Amino acid sequence: MFDWLTLHIAALVVTAALFGGMTFFMALFAPLVFINLPRETAAGFMRALFPRYFLTLGLVALLPAAILLAIASYRPEGIALAAVAALFFASRALLLPALNRAREAGQTRRAGALHRASVLIHVLQWAVVTIVLVRLAG
Repeated sequence: MFDWLTLHIAALVVTAALFGGMTFFMALFAPLVFINLPRETAAGFMRALFPRYFLTLGLVALLPAAILLAIASYRPEGIALAAVAALFFASRALLLPALNRAREAGQTRRAGALHRASVLIHVLQWAVVTIVLVRLAG
């Protein structure tokens, strides 16, 4: 139905959008929220935003993953983006609720550890998306 080049370009464009969204969020949006809002307001805003952010980016990551899995020469990249999507969904379903429970229970050390894990996972996802994007653009 679609030729290889069309699929490749579609995967490249969506992966670039994923990369751009993640980069914008980490490098500009989140820091500006905390710079411009009182800490408690910013934290509450981000807690409300994260479930939507993780769901949206998980769905966005699934699209190029599915396309790349259909192209034999790009299956490793498709698997990598499927893993990125799975991590977004797992973070939304498991990590965020655990983090919120720890915060509500006043478990500062646990909440801090879960927050660091969340940041580490996000940076890992960003690195994987970056590598896939470079491979697709190359």
